[in-house]
Amino acid sequence: MNGFLALNAFLDPALIWAFRLVENPSAGFFLGCVYVALCAVVVGDMAMSLAYRMNRKTHLAHQREMLRQNDMSFQALACKDKEAFKACNTLANDAFGKNFFLGATLFCASIWPAALALGWLDQRFGRVEDLTAPFIGRVRPEFWFIPIYIAVRFVFSRLKHRLPLYRRLHDTTADEAALRAP
Repeated sequence: MNGFLALNAFLDPALIWAFRLVENPSAGFFLGCVYVALCAVVVGDMAMSLAYRMNRKTHLAHQREMLRQNDMSFQALACKDKEAFKACNTLANDAFGKNFFLGATLFCASIWPAALALGWLDQRFGRVEDLTAPFIGRVRPEFWFIPIYIAVRFVFSRLKHRLPLYRRLHDTTADEAALRAP
């Protein structure tokens, strides 16, 4: 438990300033949540990019194997070879499963900062009585942060390709996709 408290104390100065930019507490809370969500999205995206870079060869090998076995299964189907079709289709499904779970791992690498942000928000604002929602009443900080995080993640995914660093990463990924295409 002390590790999380120490981490929150370390993160606090980097995150709390955005909540104090405006005098209105409600507007400051929402502005701060947007900033914390943006930090979580950017750090998560960098973590996902790093994880992809570390596993790129494996990921590409699984994709190539999946496509190769899928093509072979269709060729066997065209030749009316049921046994070969089943064998190739089974291998294609195995490669698809490996590829799928590697993708799920990359997704998890992109969202772990949101959990840290939620922990920090709970420690900082969990006991605030003034956090309310219309028709509901008192809510916890997560009630507002999660939809804000989803919206920031969506907007960031649409805009990140216009940023120089992300454009370079996107171009690298596009080049790899071109290499995979038949």
